[in-house]
Amino acid sequence: MESCTSMSTGTKAAGIMMFYGEIVDIIYEARWLLAAITLCVMADFWYGWSESRKRYAHAKANGDKVVMSQYRWRPSRAWRRTFNKLSDYLMWVILGTVIGYALLRPLGFDYTLGGVAASAVAILCEANSFCSHFFYLHGVRIEEKSIKGFLKAFVVAFAKRKNTDVGEALEDALGGPDGKEVKR
Repeated sequence: MESCTSMSTGTKAAGIMMFYGEIVDIIYEARWLLAAITLCVMADFWYGWSESRKRYAHAKANGDKVVMSQYRWRPSRAWRRTFNKLSDYLMWVILGTVIGYALLRPLGFDYTLGGVAASAVAILCEANSFCSHFFYLHGVRIEEKSIKGFLKAFVVAFAKRKNTDVGEALEDALGGPDGKEVKR
């Protein structure tokens, strides 16, 4: 019985060693995808931290201790969440590449397309997050919960950042046929 367990452990170790090389190759091939994901996660971290500081200052000015405790800076929580996101997205890219290797390669496609698809999903998730932080910091609210509403709010926020008058004129112009404005 013991020799079977020992053999099983050796077999597992050999399997891990073989798979380790594959994982290193996958990570090497996906290095630019992982760099793009890392940039998005860091942008989310920065804008999330900035939003938290702004909400904390607003709560402090209003004397709201409950909201103050909710938005108080907690470095360990922020770093833990950031590194958990990075490790999750790394696993997404690896899984996407492995699925691409299993399904796309036999069909004659480049198997790294699976990793690209997983990276695109990760980047879209992070873009949604850091754009919502960005909009809050610049006082833009998205009233219409659609891609069209998101794009309107993004264009208006970008224009206001460059020139307030142009941004307000653009906001009035994009208000829609019924004259609704994007609320600030």
